[in-house]
Amino acid sequence: MRAAEYLDLRNSESPQFLGRVIAALALAPTIMAKSGKVLVAAQLAMDYGITDIDGKQPSPLTLDQV
Repeated sequence: MRAAEYLDLRNSESPQFLGRVIAALALAPTIMAKSGKVLVAAQLAMDYGITDIDGKQPSPLTLDQV
């Protein structure tokens, strides 16, 4: 957090966020439809209505946004 003043952390995610996404994915009845694909946690969170511990929903990034 000491480096936060130099970094843009507005779209950052907590470790708990990823855990929430993994738990939702594991419980999804259609999990096999996602098998063999690259998945983006922020997009899955939007699909499943998951928020981070601060109530925010990070935006999924694409390669052209990095």
